[in-house]
Formats: sequence, C-alpha cells, structure tokens
Amino acid sequence: MTLWIDEDKVFRLIRERKPKGIVVNAPGGLLRQTRTLIEKIEAEYGIPCFLVGDSCFGICDTMDDDVTKLGADLALHIGHNAVVEEIGEFTHLIDAKDDVKFDAIIEKSIPTFKQYKRIGLATFSQHLDELEPAKRQLEAAGLEVYLGRKNNLLFESQTFGCDFSTIYPMSKEVDAFCYLGESEFHAVGVALATGKPTYLLDPYLDEIRDMKEEAEIRRKRSILAVYNALDARVFGVVTGLKEGQKMLGRSRWISKRLEMNGRKVVQLAMRDITPDRLAPFRDIEAFVQTACPRISIDGFTFDRPVLSIPQADALVGLMEGRGMGEFLERPKWIELTTGLIPKSR
Repeated sequence: MTLWIDEDKVFRLIRERKPKGIVVNAPGGLLRQTRTLIEKIEAEYGIPCFLVGDSCFGICDTMDDDVTKLGADLALHIGHNAVVEEIGEFTHLIDAKDDVKFDAIIEKSIPTFKQYKRIGLATFSQHLDELEPAKRQLEAAGLEVYLGRKNNLLFESQTFGCDFSTIYPMSKEVDAFCYLGESEFHAVGVALATGKPTYLLDPYLDEIRDMKEEAEIRRKRSILAVYNALDARVFGVVTGLKEGQKMLGRSRWISKRLEMNGRKVVQLAMRDITPDRLAPFRDIEAFVQTACPRISIDGFTFDRPVLSIPQADALVGLMEGRGMGEFLERPKWIELTTGLIPKSR
C-alpha cells in the first residue's frame, strides 16, 4: 500500500513552463513523498524548490501570493485532486492516489449495509479509483448503490472537508452512506451535511465505523456555540488571509446583519485562526470566522464562541426570529473564491 504522486505531470509542467523557481505544498500525510519529489526535481533540473511549512488542509490552501513573494513562477499543490487543474495564475493541482484496495473491508461491511436498501458511495481524493469496484461489489451482494454526480470542481462522489455537493442531492434518495477511506474528518462531514447514517470503511485498520456518535458530538457543540454567541454584544468577524479563504463578501454580509441587530463588530484578518491568535482580543465576546468552517465545527477548543459561516447564518436566524433549522445540512459549508480555471480531464 503506497501513496503515489503524479510525477509525470510535474515533469511535463517543468519542461513546458521552464520555471526559475517552484513553490510546493502538500497535506501532512504526503510530506515525505513530496520531499522525495522535490529532491528529484532539484537533481534533474537544478531548479530551486520551496516547500511551504504552513498547514495545508485543502484546495483553499493555494499559493499564488507565495510564488510572487519567493521570486518563483510555478506552484505545485499536491494531493487535493479535483476536476480543475489550475488555480489562479501559477498554482497547478497534482494528483496523489493511494493504491490500497477495499475488497476485504467491503465484504466485511455487507451485513451492516443489508439493513438498508439504497447506499450512497463517497470518498476523498486519494481513493477515487476505488468507487466503481466498490459499487460493483456491493451491487453483487444485492444492494442498490449510487454515485454522486461530477460537477465543475469535484469528481463523482468526491467530497472535500467543506464541500459535499456531489453527494448531497443523493441524501433524499439513499438510506445510508458508505465512505471509503481512513478519514473520519471527511466521513463525519458527510454525516452532518446529509443527516443520513454514514459508515467509514477503513482498509488500513480493517474497521467499519458508524459516524453517528462523532457527528452528534460535533452537531451539539456547533449548536451550543450558536446559543452562547447569542448573548454577545461585541463580535470579531475574522476574514481568512489564505488565498482560498478570503471571503470578504461573506464577512461584510455577516457584519452588516450583526450590526443591524445591535451588535458591535470588530473586523479582523488572520492566516491561521487558533486560540492563541484570538486570545489577545479580550474585549471581544464572540467571533465569526469566514475562512474554514472546520476550524469551528471540529477544530480547536476555544474559550469563547467561534462560529463558522453556517453557524453565523443560524445565529442571524435566531436574532431575527426565524430559528436556526438544521444549519449544517447543506451541500457546501463555504464557497471557494480562488478564481478556479476549469480544464477537462
């Protein structure tokens, strides 16, 4: 079982663009393979490469600004495969795939899924090639199995941490979701966004895990934070400084609604939103951050409410007498604003 990076695409880009410098970033689980790739680039082409040491959690962690700062002219974003191939002027998405097989864990899961009639399949970037084999195996066991539709960003049944748009429409048609992969983070998101039973199939630990309890913990925590923020009179509205998280329009809308409901708003901007970063603002009673929803929903433990966009929508609903509803059940928890450039694959 190995993680594979599309080195052929990397070397083709280098030959075509002849860069003078390259900026590279990757999620933590791919850093070892990424460093090996960088060594190959430097040995083969003599091009200096900068490996970004900041967090990299998704396609929103893009690097066009960093390319300019470092005097480079090409950026490689490793491991968050998508329909698009380029983001902005310099950043190219480089696929990474895991060759682990799911046959054994799917066979083990069939008795669990027999209690349902219709199953929706979902996964994240590294396991996309396993969707069709999994579908055939589950159908051979007598289950009805559905894949989500590809859209302008994601492949069929692919999810990101904040984007469930390929599988959300299926939530009205299926009885449960089967999530392929070891990422509880992604599977919990599917359970919260769809409101349907979701089971994680982990081929490494040979485990089938029901996400109900973990999803419920996060849902209750998210609701409690909204109610705790309702009494706050001073809000900090934090706009993310990462390229894919600069939701200025959303920050302005939320700020306006808070002010219309008698709250004072302090505008803040941060690259990394952590308890340490927020600690100095002692006069602020609650925060809304429009950068990454997972920071608020299942990220850090803050000493004051720190709401995501869906939670802020729920808060405004309460302030204006509409109620909060199931605010996490939606196809996307955030909108990307990075100027994606679609190219057919």
